[in-house]
Amino acid sequence: MDKFVDYLGTISQVNGLEKKPGTSHSSSVKIQWLFYSGMLFLSRDKWWGDFKKRSSAHEGIDICYYRLNSGEIFSFDESIKVPAINDGLVLNICDDFLGRTIVIQDRINRSLKSRVLFIYAHVAPVKKLKPGMNIKKNEIIARVCNTCKNPQLTPHLHFSCCEIPENITPEKMNWNLFSKHPDINLINPFYFSRFKNSRCINWISDCLFPPSQY
Repeated sequence: MDKFVDYLGTISQVNGLEKKPGTSHSSSVKIQWLFYSGMLFLSRDKWWGDFKKRSSAHEGIDICYYRLNSGEIFSFDESIKVPAINDGLVLNICDDFLGRTIVIQDRINRSLKSRVLFIYAHVAPVKKLKPGMNIKKNEIIARVCNTCKNPQLTPHLHFSCCEIPENITPEKMNWNLFSKHPDINLINPFYFSRFKNSRCINWISDCLFPPSQY
């Protein structure tokens, strides 16, 4: 798996987020990803509604807001395409409280006793995607789904990474398992690739902003 910040770059690239609105294809600007504290791994804060506390710690990272260097802030909508972070095998596609969740086993990081999963939640999978399919890095696997089931939430991609025992079968890989099973090891996506560039962490920290900016 590449650095998670590289994956954010891929999301930006496949969706043309760096292109200035109303300009030519060649015109581009840098973007800065923005996160409420409640969007981050293991946070117990909510970033929607009353901004109070979650019932349990956040299992991953929510990706939604970005800012152009002009200062304009944008958010995801239903047109946002979701690429795969790495090569892998689709194990399950299940429901979540906003849309669907895609569970993919990482192609490389696997041992005899456990395996690493990438979980893409609150999405609408592409029609051809089925359990048992092999997918390639950067392949478009879904679009962000609408949030009509909870209008307080902005459309967003929830991304989780976890280590799971080998003996758990694919049909059991859903949110009842991920949020409660004692043998599931949730992994912070920013640290999974073991990168050493501390500037990436600082960059993400610099992106945090309070609800008062909205």
